[in-house]
Amino acid sequence: MADSRSDLINQLAASMGAGDYAKTRFEESRYDPETGTLYCDGYVISKSVIDEALQHFKLMQSKCDMNDPASRHMAMIYKTAIEGIKKLREDDKK
Repeated sequence: MADSRSDLINQLAASMGAGDYAKTRFEESRYDPETGTLYCDGYVISKSVIDEALQHFKLMQSKCDMNDPASRHMAMIYKTAIEGIKKLREDDKK
């Protein structure tokens, strides 16, 4: 019964634009370069959300004062997220 429930949920997700019918809950994280979608821990993260995240981290990094050690540390955290998103996209273009 659990499998048919899971299959139904995945079919509904696919019909709502989450990509081809595929179980994502127990799969490794992956990025689909054709759709710009990230499948991670059972979540389907759309290209638009990824773009929003990238812009958010860039904005937050730009607000950091590089003369303040704590703020500079946060800037490096934001930079790590920015570069991680860029790397994800670059790796799948190859």
